[in-house]
Amino acid sequence: MAMNKIKGIPLETTASYQALSQLGVQFWNQDRQTAILQFQITRNNYPLALSEENVKVFVALESGDSFLVDDNLDLLDELNGVVSYTIPDNFMRVAKSVVGQVYVTTLDEEEVVVQRKFSFDVANDLIASLPAADKIREIKYFSDMRAEVAQMIEKLNNDFANMNDYVTQVKQTTEDGIESLKAMIDLKEKSYNDNHIAKMNELNDKGTEYSNKFDSDKAYMDEKSQAFKDAVNSSGVVTTGQTDNWQKYKFTSDSGNSTPMSLGNDLSKLRELKPGLYYTTATPITGASSTAGFTLVEQRDSAVKRITFKPYNSNNTYVMRYYNEWNDWENAFSGLETVLESQNKANTAEINAKAYTDEKYNSRTATLFSGTANGVGTSITLSETLDNFIVVYVYGQTPGGYFVECADPEGATDFVFEKTNVIGTDGNEATVFECVIQKVDRTSMKIISDTYHGVKSGNGSGPNANRFTITKIVGVRK
Repeated sequence: MAMNKIKGIPLETTASYQALSQLGVQFWNQDRQTAILQFQITRNNYPLALSEENVKVFVALESGDSFLVDDNLDLLDELNGVVSYTIPDNFMRVAKSVVGQVYVTTLDEEEVVVQRKFSFDVANDLIASLPAADKIREIKYFSDMRAEVAQMIEKLNNDFANMNDYVTQVKQTTEDGIESLKAMIDLKEKSYNDNHIAKMNELNDKGTEYSNKFDSDKAYMDEKSQAFKDAVNSSGVVTTGQTDNWQKYKFTSDSGNSTPMSLGNDLSKLRELKPGLYYTTATPITGASSTAGFTLVEQRDSAVKRITFKPYNSNNTYVMRYYNEWNDWENAFSGLETVLESQNKANTAEINAKAYTDEKYNSRTATLFSGTANGVGTSITLSETLDNFIVVYVYGQTPGGYFVECADPEGATDFVFEKTNVIGTDGNEATVFECVIQKVDRTSMKIISDTYHGVKSGNGSGPNANRFTITKIVGVRK
């Protein structure tokens, strides 16, 4: 069970005069680990937030020749600025009338706040008069703290002495940064322009190559089609004298007609036919437009034989093959296309190729935004995703005039534009303007920064100068 004597002491951080606080508190010098001072530190009547990461709090107590400085305070409530200090037993044994003060310093000991003085009494209890071998007279002298204050003052004087050097270094660093940034922008712009020109040339070359190839292929197919027509037209008719003794085996009758043959839908009769040209009826076949038509029987030997059947009322051709065993009927023209169909396909391919090339050429760029976007917080909605483009051009104007800047649509990096405006006919003043456009996602953007800086005056605009107006964003397709 805790048996503590706790006295709460409010401490207001202020420069106004505050008289010595008489706490009206009396501890006894035999109180051991029970005499507790609890401070609530405020500023402007609001709690002062304290934590071990940003401040150090210590207390100084004085009673006659006895003096101590201690930073062993407990942070009871960091948000409400409440700290607690348990008075050491050794000090309690020698203390009488006590005056105290609290110090709050930053961790680097560059800032120190001294709080209002307070006082309380420590009385002798009944057994305090008993003899003791030794009594502690002091814990730490105030001279230690005076030495620390002297060191801090010396450091501040040195810092002020070096202030001019720091200002010169900052100014030179700023000038070097501006020159480096301008060089980087020029290099990036040239890289983007060179890449854009190369990609456009590559696209144009590919379109020309495809168009030429399709023209060449069409000319080749036209030539082959005409050659086929010429061959048919110029084949001529073979005369009777030219055919004397040509036929060693009669494929037809003497008149040249096919030999009529009724098979009665008997497959074995069909397969037993000798080589020749027949006009068969009731031919054993399924799926043909008619079972009557021209039948050609070809044979190499007893192991290889082929029967070709053409219905009289269609252009279809059916083939039955024998190689050690008979196969079923096959449609010889299944999957093949005519010369007209080939020509139509070639014409269609040519039209599609030209349309594709025209579409690619005409759609090599796209306007993603057109309008007026001005002011920090203004959203810009794009008509397409940035993933479709290799580079984008941003059009707009500043007090220095109109501008066109190229930017990289890849990744999540913001668009950052800087423009310089030279003022006056003698050019004795200049202003640097900067605008930052954030990629919110792949189809929307937002102006998040718009500022300017006077080069000669050295004055900045502060946030939201709103000197940039974005009028158009154009993308170049991949």
